[in-house]
Formats: sequence, C-alpha cells, structure tokens
Amino acid sequence: MIYGICIKNFDVFDDDRLGILIDESKDAFRLRGLNALIGRNNTGKSSFINSMSFIKDTVISGAAEAATMRGRPGFYKLLIDTEQPAEFSVFFKIKDPDKKESRYLQYDLKIKAGIFKSPQIAYEKITRSVKNDDDTYRLEVVMELEEGRGTVCGKSTTINDEHLTALGVYGKIAEYEEISMIYHEISTWFFCKFSSDEHGTYQNQNYFAEGNAPGGHKHLNSHGTNLDNVLEYMKSVDEDYYNKSIGEIRSLIPVMKKKKNLPDNLTESPDRLFLYLLMLRDMDPKSTIFIEAPDKDLYHDMVDVLANEFREFTIRNRYSQIVFSTHNPYIVETMSPKEIWVFTRTFLRDDGDVSIRCAADDPLVRELFEQGVGMGAIWYGGHLDEHTGFEDEN
Repeated sequence: MIYGICIKNFDVFDDDRLGILIDESKDAFRLRGLNALIGRNNTGKSSFINSMSFIKDTVISGAAEAATMRGRPGFYKLLIDTEQPAEFSVFFKIKDPDKKESRYLQYDLKIKAGIFKSPQIAYEKITRSVKNDDDTYRLEVVMELEEGRGTVCGKSTTINDEHLTALGVYGKIAEYEEISMIYHEISTWFFCKFSSDEHGTYQNQNYFAEGNAPGGHKHLNSHGTNLDNVLEYMKSVDEDYYNKSIGEIRSLIPVMKKKKNLPDNLTESPDRLFLYLLMLRDMDPKSTIFIEAPDKDLYHDMVDVLANEFREFTIRNRYSQIVFSTHNPYIVETMSPKEIWVFTRTFLRDDGDVSIRCAADDPLVRELFEQGVGMGAIWYGGHLDEHTGFEDEN
C-alpha cells in the first residue's frame, strides 16, 4: 500500500505530493485504501496516473524504454527544468508475510537527462522506518546509489547500465528482502483502462491485439481483452470460488440476474461493470489499482454498485488500495474527506502549476461531513472547488 507520493520536475508537477513521506508524522493525511482524485479537466489527474505508470515502467524495463512507452514523447520533453533531474519518492506500508506485521519503506529515485537528452539514473535510495523501544522511530538506509555506484544492504555495488535501476536489478533476488518487497509492490501496480476509448470495448477487440496467448490467465490485462482466459483460469484453479464470484457478480448486474449462463462475449450485459467486478475478485489482488473514470458510461445505479464494491475490496484486502479519478459526485458520496484529493491548476504556465490538497484540509468540508452531509453533496455544492474552499470568491 502506498502512503504517499512526491513528484518533482516531471510532466506538470514541479513539486507536488499526495499523502505523506517517511520522515513526516503518521498522523498527517496519507493515502488510504480507497482514494478519489477529483478536479476540473486538465488539472493533472491523468498526468499523475501516467507518472506512476512511468515509475513502474522504469523499474521493470529501464528509463530509456519507459520514456517512449505508452505514447510518451521522450524523457527530455517530460522535464519542466531540463537542467534538473526528475525526482520521485514513494512511501509504502508493506505486509511482512513472515512476521505478520507491517514494514514502512520509502523508495527515492532521481532521473536526469544525459548529454544526448536520454534518461540516466542519477540517484536511488531505499529507507526503512524502525520503531524504537520508546515508540519513537529511526530511519535506516537499506540501499543508496549515485550514478550507479553505492551500497546495497551494506555491500558495495555498481550498476553498469545507466538506464537500469538498482531496484529493478536487486528486487528480483529474494535474499534482498526489503528491496524485493518494494519491487513486488511496484511491479504489481495495475493500470486499469476498462473505461478507456483507446482500444474500444471488449466486444470489438482483436483477441490477438495484445498478444493474448491461449489458455488460462491469472489476471485481467489493462483493457480486459483476456477475459475468457481469466475465467478459464479461475474455473480450473478453484471452481467453487469461480462459481461464488460469478454468482455474486450476476446478482449485482440487473440484466444478468435471470441469465442461467454468462452471455456470449458479454454482449448482453454491461461489459465494463462485469470487468470491474471480476477484477475486484482477483484471486491474487494487485497492490495498487489505478483507474481513470471508472464510472464512465455507467448508469447511476451501476455507479452505486461499483462504489460499494470498491469499498468491499479494500476491506477484504487491507494491504491493497484503489486510486481512481472521477468527475461524478455519486461515486464519492460515501467516501470521507481523508480519501479525496483535489487537483487544481492556474494555467498560468504550460507546466508546473498544479496543486494538490486533501479535502480533509478544509475545516468547512470536515464540519459538513461530520454533520452528516455526504462528500458527493459537498462536492456538488461547490465546497471542494478552489474558489469556494480556500479562497474568498470576492
């Protein structure tokens, strides 16, 4: 689970943060199990999710490849100040499977533009927070490298490829336990695009477009085009769980309640909602799920179903979380101010003028919520907009 993220000098973010970092009070507003990103168009919500995708691609595939993947224009063009590195800090709460407790770890990454404008890993650091006997905390360095040279778990090391992260190299080796934990967290981030128009709907997909191999697949891919493979996998691995899951999904989608079998290619059902509900029943859930506009094209009662299922997912999976963007007040109605992050932008510059705040920062919003007003109604009433929340409109 991510507790906080800071992005500097990248895309539209000059120095912006959601949540807390490792050296800050745990009582500050951190990211929760369920998190909504709201704000007007072009205020940075999509850019934030794309930045998280860039971090994952960099760790897994290297900075050079990540800079041009998924339509990115190249690293140099993503920098606000080309003379300075892009900086990313991600603070995690991770379950220790052996000790049955939580570990608090932070990953810091700096990437600079080289002489030929290609990205180079400039700095990496992993820090852990350790609890003292007097309930205070101290910070210990697990890994630290500059220009590819440094220490990993107390041992000197050198990464010869300037495009590769030490996290990507050592994170695959089990003996480097805490490094492997962070690598697993980042590598299992899931960027859900079921509601995206990028490739159309499930029914219109070319089955082989994303390289779908025959047979069972453990997880849905980003566009859900391997749905049949996932259903095959679930049924073969645990038929009871498959029947239970499909029964639950059928009961939640009105047009499927009376259907004995699944519709062919889901053409008779709301396919996007089915995909979301199936994703939330993954047998090995992802660490963090990022979704843009999950409520798109869903009728209001379907939005209610999805919102409830998001909440149920975070309750069932305490170390997993969902981060989604939305323009729909209905889907945030039952959320708390601590779970909503408001993006604003002045548009005085092309880059770097985004600001992000937690809705709980506003005393008026907290008071309204404590009086029983839902967050959807608070948002619809204009209390989350910049001019009515923190500034005097006059």
